[in-house]
Amino acid sequence: MPFLTIKGVFNPQSGIPDGDSVRFLADDDSLFDRLEGQIEFKSDGEVQLRYEGIDALEKAAIKPFSSDATKRNLKLLGGEENGQPGYILSNQIEKNGRPVCFVFTGDPDDPDGSEIILEAEKLQKSVNYQLLAEGFVYPLFYDTLYQELRDRLVEAVETARQEKLGIWTEDASNQGFTVKPQVNLAKLEPIFPKLWRRLETFYRRPSNQDKTVEQFLESLAQGSDRLFTIPDQRWIKFSTALEAKGNKLKLKYKPEEMIFRS
Repeated sequence: MPFLTIKGVFNPQSGIPDGDSVRFLADDDSLFDRLEGQIEFKSDGEVQLRYEGIDALEKAAIKPFSSDATKRNLKLLGGEENGQPGYILSNQIEKNGRPVCFVFTGDPDDPDGSEIILEAEKLQKSVNYQLLAEGFVYPLFYDTLYQELRDRLVEAVETARQEKLGIWTEDASNQGFTVKPQVNLAKLEPIFPKLWRRLETFYRRPSNQDKTVEQFLESLAQGSDRLFTIPDQRWIKFSTALEAKGNKLKLKYKPEEMIFRS
């Protein structure tokens, strides 16, 4: 499926931007009607973007990694003031009404509203790719992302990890991390953000504060998160991709080795 070119401006002063999202005001908002899904417009006509292929630490996660991603995102977009010119390439809208997209600054090579095939070389010019290559964000792949693009993003992740850039200086996703009551996720080492969010959802309930990581996994197993593992080519629940021993939890696959069901 081709990507739709939508031209406009990025408005960091509207809403609350983070490391993988920002408000966007399209020159022609009728173009969103051509995407799969239902768009959610803010009161001023802006939309909140969701960057394809990457996932930043939540604002409540450990500093400075979470705040560094936001700062770098805004710098790559052109600055913190509203009206930064750019465009997005998108072909779908996710369940919360945000276009899932690759983000670019400046003027597009093709006219507004053009449908294009995104090549891996052009992908490298996107804000998404740059954030990943510089170690500010994690990869997060869904089954709607083309393999050619995913492979290029994987190369960026592997290089950033080897060079110990950004989050990869302290990432504890695969080596394991300790979760002890009373849980303070703001102090937890950088980990795969999707896992951090599931932990936060579980432990925000007062009745769960004293529960073990094994009990967390039992709860996670009841959820709908499913993924495909690239190394062993199988579909599993997210909980199966995790291992718990005592108070320690770890991800059994690298983030780029998992493809989540959309």
